[in-house]
Amino acid sequence: MQINDKDRKNLQKSFRNLTLFTRKLAKVEVEDLPTEIDGPLIYACNHRSLSDLLIAGPTFFQWGQPIRALVAASYFKHPFIGPILRGLKCIPVQGLDAIDQAAEALDHGWSVAIMPEGRVVPRMEWMESGVSRGHIGVGKLAIETGFPVVASGASGSELLWPRGRYFPFMKPWNKQHVVLRCEYLGVIEEGTHRDATDLIMEGVKRCVERAESVTGITR
Repeated sequence: MQINDKDRKNLQKSFRNLTLFTRKLAKVEVEDLPTEIDGPLIYACNHRSLSDLLIAGPTFFQWGQPIRALVAASYFKHPFIGPILRGLKCIPVQGLDAIDQAAEALDHGWSVAIMPEGRVVPRMEWMESGVSRGHIGVGKLAIETGFPVVASGASGSELLWPRGRYFPFMKPWNKQHVVLRCEYLGVIEEGTHRDATDLIMEGVKRCVERAESVTGITR
């Protein structure tokens, strides 16, 4: 079974609506996807802030890909974030079944987006390298499905919605600059889930560093 045109159009409409909202709060600069992109992929990104979910709107809208993000099931109960996640057809993460659901989505023609760090990472944990250690689920998914991986990294989202705040800063007169950069890693052929995850996280780290060079945000 493949994605039908209605589902594809509805998801793109949700990306567009979220983009319109996010642009009221932030100036989002997204790098175009590399030319190698063709068909379903696994997207891996850093996770410094809940606003990364808002940034997904203009990112996925610009990329024009039918992407479903894996998000912790607890966020679906958030009064602000929950309805957005459902509209974006996000996959709730609760236990190891989420990786199986992601693999099924890939087989059906969807791309999937994962934040391998698994949570909003405290600043002290990404101060040195820009990212924290990734969970092996992304490596497992990449190796066992054989779908290519795109790494991405964002800078500035941590100021739009700092960790610990219930809502983002809403200052349309002073929009936060958020930058996202991406890199095509291709099919991952490492021998273990851990090695594959570490390779993917190195790509995410490089993207974060390129994004930080644009925002000028220092660690």
